[in-house]
Amino acid sequence: MTVAVSGSTSPAQQSAPDFPIFCRPLFAGFPVVFLLWLVLCQVAIVTPVHAAENVFTSTTAIKEETVRFAGEGTLFLKGPVDPYLTGTVVTAGLFGLTYLFDEKIRDEFAGSHHGVMRGVTDAGNAVSNPLLHLGVAAAFYGTGALTDQVKVMQLGEEMGEALLLADGATFVLKGVIGRGRPYQVDSSTSYRPFQFKDGYDSLPSMHTASSFALAHVFADKTDNFYGKAACYAAAGLAGFSRVYQNKHWASDVVLGAAIGELAGAAVTRYRSAPAGSVTVAPMAIGGAPAVALLGKF
Repeated sequence: MTVAVSGSTSPAQQSAPDFPIFCRPLFAGFPVVFLLWLVLCQVAIVTPVHAAENVFTSTTAIKEETVRFAGEGTLFLKGPVDPYLTGTVVTAGLFGLTYLFDEKIRDEFAGSHHGVMRGVTDAGNAVSNPLLHLGVAAAFYGTGALTDQVKVMQLGEEMGEALLLADGATFVLKGVIGRGRPYQVDSSTSYRPFQFKDGYDSLPSMHTASSFALAHVFADKTDNFYGKAACYAAAGLAGFSRVYQNKHWASDVVLGAAIGELAGAAVTRYRSAPAGSVTVAPMAIGGAPAVALLGKF
């Protein structure tokens, strides 16, 4: 491991974006989120007041959502060992192999980006915006609640829950690990852990995690092979775009994809569990350690 040292500006640093990390996604996704908001407002105006029970109007719905999300979170945390231990080993091997070639992969995509690939990866970056994804999930949930379409509302719930798990995990890991982004540092082994610095939040890729979480939720809704393939192809484009445009190392994308898939799987597994299934989760009551039984009854 090496530590980044201030000095002359490297070519990678010169290509750093003008906006801070948390501003860029907001600007990129704002037009689409705003459009979705307008559509939702229009639905609210013309729809009779027969809204389905939801977290905006019902304390019961809030309690149910809290229990459900806790159960999904427990499955998410246990997932790498149970039941996906083999997948975890394979992912670790792929991550390690990609990590060794991170700098070569970056150099392969270095240079002037233009033409078709530039346009494709610009689109990939735009549609993989985590804030945009949350806006879409909120639009599905709100529209379903207002129009009393329970399936639409539940799809929004699943999307939102998977995104919160994936984005929350990657947000924490980014700051804790503190890996330098490829446009910020020359070496793929430059770290500033626990400093939560802009430009040192590369590992894992949140855009990729968010995209794969949504891909899993949507793929779970269809039995058609081509439909599932399309979902994951879109998520894969998101990851490729982050590497191609020098936003992330390739290994950042590998880990992000694994986290997103794990988050999506936790949500769909919990919802498909038969009634009566339970899981144990740690908790605290009045500051004292305890355990809770979470499940569907």
